[in-house]
Amino acid sequence: MHYQFKHALVGGTFDRFHLGHQKLLATAFEQSENVAIGIATSELFQNKNFAKLIEDYEVRKKSVSEFLTEKSFVDRAKIVAIHDIYGTSLEDEHDAIFVTEETKANALKINEERHKKSLPALQIITVPFVIADDSEIISSERIRFGAITQEGKSYLKMFEKKEAFVLPESEREEMRRPLGQIYTDMQEVVDTLDPDVMLIAVGDIVSESLLRIGKQAEISVIDGKSRRKDLQTDYDISFVETIRRETKNPQGTITQNAAKTLQKAFADYQKTRGKQLVIVSGEEDLLAIPAILLAPLSAVVVYGQFDQGIVVVNISEQNKKHVQNLFGKFQ
Repeated sequence: MHYQFKHALVGGTFDRFHLGHQKLLATAFEQSENVAIGIATSELFQNKNFAKLIEDYEVRKKSVSEFLTEKSFVDRAKIVAIHDIYGTSLEDEHDAIFVTEETKANALKINEERHKKSLPALQIITVPFVIADDSEIISSERIRFGAITQEGKSYLKMFEKKEAFVLPESEREEMRRPLGQIYTDMQEVVDTLDPDVMLIAVGDIVSESLLRIGKQAEISVIDGKSRRKDLQTDYDISFVETIRRETKNPQGTITQNAAKTLQKAFADYQKTRGKQLVIVSGEEDLLAIPAILLAPLSAVVVYGQFDQGIVVVNISEQNKKHVQNLFGKFQ
């Protein structure tokens, strides 16, 4: 088979290996006989957003290798660890580099260095981004932020199909099963947390329990009730210097408005680091579901489970997928 290029280059972090990564690599192999794939080490991405959430090098390498094997590219591939933007690009054998608009500037710098070494410039091929179903690009950063799945499905868009989603009677027993680990002591919960973790508390009792031990959640969701009985709490005193938002969410439902309000609270917290309070008119019991789906990876959601204790959910792609399946049963 005739290829346009003999020895091409592709570089990236390849975190949370997604459809955009697949397209970039597939395009390089379709046009090149051999492709060197540079996978970034921590020196290259320490300033990225959510850098702490980037998978270990070996995990990322394994994801790339599995894709290469699946597509029968592996015999024409060479994977190398790269510690700067140049990697092996200043070697004479390369004739092309495949990039996205985001990394094109690095390719231009590489050609500048090749010129200094009297090496021919690499032909730069820009591969278009893959677009998620919310019309934004699919990126590892957006996956780490919790906005989309690796397949490009927007979590927020799941809540935009209609104004309100109702939990069927047949699924109520299923929803009573804890979505995470059960604790009975809030201090024990806090003691297990990383000091820098983003903590989301859904429910008045868990939110107040955190306040009593001096640990206000980054996002608190309350409705002024416990077991549908009004609480006598002065929230003006309890939640000082907190950004407040209000939403409506009737009993037994998850409304589009409530999900969007939560998403705005998450986005505002990431931008300002200002703690957020979402005050629900109606009932917040089911809002643990959108909280889990919309939260960034590695965040923690806590909520109360009647007669059991405090449920602690560590946000991961696996947990999001489980909760997404549960939400799919709402009508």
